[in-house]
Amino acid sequence: MMNSTEHAAVRKGSVLFTRIESITSYTGQRGQPRSGTQEQSDTPVSANDMCALDEWPSHARRYRAQLQDEADGQKKKGRGVLKGFKAAKKHFANGSAKLNITFSEKLGGTVGINYRSFKDDVVFIMKKRLPLIGVRTWSNIHPSIHRLIVSDIIDKWDLEDTPETEEKVLKIAKERYRGWRSTLSSTYKAYKTDAARLANLLEDLQLEEWEWMIDQKNSDNRKKQKTKHRVGSKSYSQLSFEKRNLETGEEPDCIALWELTHTKNGTWSNTESHNVYDKARQEVQNKETETQCPVSSEKRNNIFQTAYKDTL
Repeated sequence: MMNSTEHAAVRKGSVLFTRIESITSYTGQRGQPRSGTQEQSDTPVSANDMCALDEWPSHARRYRAQLQDEADGQKKKGRGVLKGFKAAKKHFANGSAKLNITFSEKLGGTVGINYRSFKDDVVFIMKKRLPLIGVRTWSNIHPSIHRLIVSDIIDKWDLEDTPETEEKVLKIAKERYRGWRSTLSSTYKAYKTDAARLANLLEDLQLEEWEWMIDQKNSDNRKKQKTKHRVGSKSYSQLSFEKRNLETGEEPDCIALWELTHTKNGTWSNTESHNVYDKARQEVQNKETETQCPVSSEKRNNIFQTAYKDTL
């Protein structure tokens, strides 16, 4: 029969791969993931690898206690990913007969004794079918891949293959897919380094998928940077040390270091970087005029931090 996905608007470049196909394609193009073997995901993460609790997204903080235990060497074994387990058990007990599910006439959601099992089954099939690699949002996935979820559900549940059924199934799948990616994003933010992220693979991910998502997050973060430094791979700490006063050992303050790291041959890397410097310098001059005495390095650093936040 004609289904609603055939009429759905298809974005240019929509991903036509299933999840397994996307992993295979990625591996073929990039080779084995740099994270190495599956065993590396069992490497305990140290407390220094985790961000402070207040930097974690609110919906991810509940996992912090468990991760802290792991950081202290108390690795806990969870039950793993059990989505769809209860539904599978019911399907097995029911033999070849399909399970019943009812949708609320008023609100449209699932109701009845199987309402939770149905949702878990949709999530299980969604994670089995939908790709993560090459995808940023639900709409990036080709409708024909969405349709696979509906077909799998109709094979197991006593539902008519209608546009209304498809809409209800995909509504659940879309909400849970977005929630899944949100959880992955939170996990990325929870660690300070890629090494820590790669060593702590979530149970429902493949190494290739996690590597791709980390690379995409890093790329997005670089694009969001409004200021650009010009020191290559050399750290600020190393440059500051190299520019220290050899007699006193005093290193440049934040304002001087900012100029050193964001200019080359007297040219600023971009307007935003120059604006931060100008604002900080102006505030220092104003303070020195007001007090009629030089501003200490500590106060200059504080002025710079304020100027940086206010400007960007």
